[in-house]
Amino acid sequence: MTFARTNTPSHSRILLGDKNFSLLLGGQVVSQIGENLNRVALFWFVYLFTHRVADMVVVGVLQTLPPLLFGWLNGVLLDRYSKKWIMIGVDIARGLLVMVIPLLFALHLLTLPILYILVFMISTMSGVFGPALYSAIPLIAERERLLSANALMQTTGQIGLLIGPILGGLLAVLWSPSGEMLINGITFLASAVFLLFIDFREPRASDAGISRTGMAMEIREGFSFVFSPQRSLLAPFFLMALYGFVTGPLNILLLVLSKQVLNRGAEGFGDLVSAFGVGMLLSSLFLTVYTPRNSMALVAGGFSLAGLLTLAIGTVASLPLDLLLFVLWGAAVSLVNPLSQTLIQRMTPSHLLARVLTVMSVGFLAGIMAGMAFFPEISTRYGIHWSFLIMGLCLLIPSLGAIKGLAPLLRRLTETLQTRSLPDADL
Repeated sequence: MTFARTNTPSHSRILLGDKNFSLLLGGQVVSQIGENLNRVALFWFVYLFTHRVADMVVVGVLQTLPPLLFGWLNGVLLDRYSKKWIMIGVDIARGLLVMVIPLLFALHLLTLPILYILVFMISTMSGVFGPALYSAIPLIAERERLLSANALMQTTGQIGLLIGPILGGLLAVLWSPSGEMLINGITFLASAVFLLFIDFREPRASDAGISRTGMAMEIREGFSFVFSPQRSLLAPFFLMALYGFVTGPLNILLLVLSKQVLNRGAEGFGDLVSAFGVGMLLSSLFLTVYTPRNSMALVAGGFSLAGLLTLAIGTVASLPLDLLLFVLWGAAVSLVNPLSQTLIQRMTPSHLLARVLTVMSVGFLAGIMAGMAFFPEISTRYGIHWSFLIMGLCLLIPSLGAIKGLAPLLRRLTETLQTRSLPDADL
């Protein structure tokens, strides 16, 4: 699918001048800062509470598992009911759940099983919000401004990624993890207030062509739409899964790289993560002012560039050079999210959009879990350089799809071999 080259800077200015989109963007800036603050505070809180690293691993699993378990159900509910009120309810619920943790801790009522249950419930709520947000963007932004809208929305995540951990570290020193979690809960409640004042153009069920044929059938419709040979969504599904595969274990690999290769420890690890975040932010800002003619070709090119950079990272032992490489790496791979989201939003009917987005998110999360299981094990057995080598080769895979003459050439070669084999068959 191609996008016409338009005066995209005006799209960004129009979106930022629109009351509804500005409120949604502002609410997400606050929410994303809080969510990234929560990641720092929660892991630190669990470590201080139990003094066991294994419990932090359990928390990480509990934060990933709910979207995989309930993603199919979330899409059906979001396509059936008001996305605005679902997002408001989710923000209020996870805000209150986050604030319950320090409250129970202060009252000496918090136990490890209760903490695990609360983390699982918070993650379940967060798993609903992402598909709700991106399926709601077309209800605010016009079709020709969707790419700029998605790119601007992605910048909120990068701002949160840059500010949240820094703020979390300062609050951990000046206050306590309990205080951090209290502030995190307040940010979710503030996001709900922003959403209250937004007017979404949500169609009625009869206008959108929604027919409730049963939950199982509705889930199947979402999968059928993505995996149908007549659709063009298989490419973004594969790219999102590959994106999860290479970025899921990235923090672990960066920590190993900093300790074993660069000899910089935690300081170098933080610098590498920040460099990756800066690259992602630059990528998002780039797409707010530029509309490519062929989105998937740009994504494949970005992945190929990231693959070459990854091969270089595996052979470099200089922190300044690695920082530059990871800025470029983050910018290259992060093209996939806003471009894929825009493609999905343009190709999918409104009454199927949330289900299709949840199918995509399941592919992304499955990629994360596969990457977490694969790359750290390779790093442990064979060394960090082999992990980056394999990751680089994986990122070069999408570029093979751009070689349009390869398939006809293979078909002609197969036909030739079959023709030459006929006399032997007669014998």
